Amino acid sequence: MRFKWLRLLVPVVAIAAMSTALASCGGGGSSSETENLVPSKFASPTAPPDNVKKGGTLTVISSGDVDYIDPGATYYVFGYEVSYATQRPLYSYPPDGTNVEPDLAAGDAEVSSDNKTVTVTIRSGVKYSPPVNREVTSQDVKYGIERGLLPGVANPYAIAYYNTLHGFKEAQAAAKKDPTTAPEISGITTPDDHTIVFQLDKPVAEQYFVGALSLPLSAPVPEEYAKKYDSENPSGYNLHTVATGPYMVDSYSPGKEIKLVRNPNWDSATDVRPAYLDEIDFQEGFSDTVSATKKILTGNGMVNGDYGLPAESLKLAATQYPNQLYLQPGSGNRYVSLNTQEPPFDDINVRKAVIANADRVAYQKTRGGPLAGEIATHYLYPDFPGFEESGGLKGPDLDYIKSPTGDPDLAASYMKKAGFSSGKCEGSDCDITMVADDSPPGSDTAAVVKDELEQLGFHVSLQSVDHSTMYTKFCWVPKNTPNVCPNVGWVADFRDPQTMLDPTFNGENIIPSNNTNEPLLDVKALNKEMDDAKTIVDTDQRNEAWGKIDEDVMAQAPAIPWLWDNEANAASSDVAYVGAAWNTGLVDVSYTSLK
Repeated sequence: MRFKWLRLLVPVVAIAAMSTALASCGGGGSSSETENLVPSKFASPTAPPDNVKKGGTLTVISSGDVDYIDPGATYYVFGYEVSYATQRPLYSYPPDGTNVEPDLAAGDAEVSSDNKTVTVTIRSGVKYSPPVNREVTSQDVKYGIERGLLPGVANPYAIAYYNTLHGFKEAQAAAKKDPTTAPEISGITTPDDHTIVFQLDKPVAEQYFVGALSLPLSAPVPEEYAKKYDSENPSGYNLHTVATGPYMVDSYSPGKEIKLVRNPNWDSATDVRPAYLDEIDFQEGFSDTVSATKKILTGNGMVNGDYGLPAESLKLAATQYPNQLYLQPGSGNRYVSLNTQEPPFDDINVRKAVIANADRVAYQKTRGGPLAGEIATHYLYPDFPGFEESGGLKGPDLDYIKSPTGDPDLAASYMKKAGFSSGKCEGSDCDITMVADDSPPGSDTAAVVKDELEQLGFHVSLQSVDHSTMYTKFCWVPKNTPNVCPNVGWVADFRDPQTMLDPTFNGENIIPSNNTNEPLLDVKALNKEMDDAKTIVDTDQRNEAWGKIDEDVMAQAPAIPWLWDNEANAASSDVAYVGAAWNTGLVDVSYTSLK
């Protein structure tokens, strides 16, 4: 899904000071206190308890802001916390993240025998929140998808997941010609108010296309209300959304607070979400995530929002508040992206050198050690389709990824292959930029990356910013993409390997904004390999093909994969926490309650 990790400019921790902090894992003892703890001991609940109490306000403590509240634009785990509480896409996942289920849809999709026609019937009785108040129609779903092509909305994944729709390219051209009006996609038709039909030019695996319909882009948007906002760039709808879910946005002060209250037009009879809480208050701007986490652990009615626990906080929670720590394995990957289109990282040997020199164990320590997850050797993560086919835990047979603690001699040899006789970077191309998180644990990871790059002779200009700013202003904007984005990663949009590799490494998906291919990797043969694999319907063959693509992406060395994540979250003792496994275990506010 999206994006991934969850900051006022503050100094990055000095390497010497940071290494001392990491040695003690946050002070007061050795990291050995947590080394023998088993992650499963802190497994995140994915169902509410039997004795649920209704009512009350949950406070979600956050470092930065959502990327967007607009369901057509959001592609960030924190944004999804808000979106799936306020919006109803055609399909969605229950907290355990196992199988996609009907949401706005009244039942399973009907898929033709040639896998080129998908028909969905939507529920009756689903209404918009004020001020729209009317019942949702299939035409609203069609408009919701089509507006995603507008430059003012700039949906990040529409090209990757919906480009096989008949008339998609023509709609793209129409949006470019007239950026103020949502284009019509001829492959989406609405025979009546409760039926929507998707006509595809190529066969697409059923689980893949239905999975794509579980993303927020398939949530309905009322054209008569939103079109005046959509004529702007960016669309003003982001500040004026209407809801179909159990909650609606009562107020939004970007970077400060998002307050959700009950949607008075929500009918529980049409929805599986229990929605126990009366209000959810997302409080933002807590850049000191260590203090913020302690506030949660010792307070009442609070959970963390956009950030995973820093190493110090992970130790504190695991050793002193074990019943308030929630780990979610299979929460995607983390990697350091390298801009492949600008010197010096347009040279594949330089990229291989950087990966070879990377001490991924040191990176892991910045997140809290083994509790935080396993050292990654490629991009697909454990217990995910295609993982075993791409080498499993060992990964592909590439020398520059073999040493988890780094291999400086091998790194020097690759720098020599790139033309640097000393084994270190020399000349003007050695001046590089890096944009990173301004708070732990991301800032700690960035400090280690910066030190390693300087070991190879690079002169690193580091800019530390809020996490959402890092994405929306820099790493997701090709014209502003720095040489290095050290705090990025990815979690699947749904359970299909294409969702891990196509949005992130296919050059055909590079767009001017909301671009999720941070390395700007654009290798024609690799793009074609992905396009061919998209049409494979058989599950085993599909996993085999995308496993091979994972290996081929690694062979291009566009990024340093370093962690298969156990996302760490915390809650106050009076919170009956339910984590969304499909969203890195972050709190699912539609299922969580107060004890």
